Amino acid sequence: MSQDAPRITDLSSISAENFKFRNTSFLMSEAQYDVGPHASKEAVRREIWVVRNGDLRRVIRDFPTEAPLVEQCALWMHAVVGKHFFRDANHRTAIALLRKLLTENGIELGSWSPDRTRQARDESHEVRRAIPNVTLDTLYEKDELYEVWLRYFRDVLPQEYVDCTES
Repeated sequence: MSQDAPRITDLSSISAENFKFRNTSFLMSEAQYDVGPHASKEAVRREIWVVRNGDLRRVIRDFPTEAPLVEQCALWMHAVVGKHFFRDANHRTAIALLRKLLTENGIELGSWSPDRTRQARDESHEVRRAIPNVTLDTLYEKDELYEVWLRYFRDVLPQEYVDCTES
């Protein structure tokens, strides 16, 4: 990979609270959010806000800034979706924050097909249930869940970003 290949190197545009704000906005919007049969939105909002900031900061602090872009994106999804910090909307939260990071790092997003995104999300749900739980110590491991997201980002990122990781 060339030295000037695009990568996410600056994560200063997000904080632990951004995860919580984004997930709360999905909860409070009209979008589907599974609060469960016996919980209120207010109770779930409290659950969101008691997630440890230190755990969310670890996602940011341990992010692999030297990895190729396609791998960075897949690893980000692995960390946020795999650890499953919130009751629901972990995939939506991870994608929204990743898009923010890409934009803030001057990386063109390209168009991410909604159908391809739903397919990856569905496969991600299946794989996540079949693998050992992702922990704070395994946030950025390359396993089957990572592979789901690696295939996705190879499909949706602009080809020049994918090409610069192939040797």
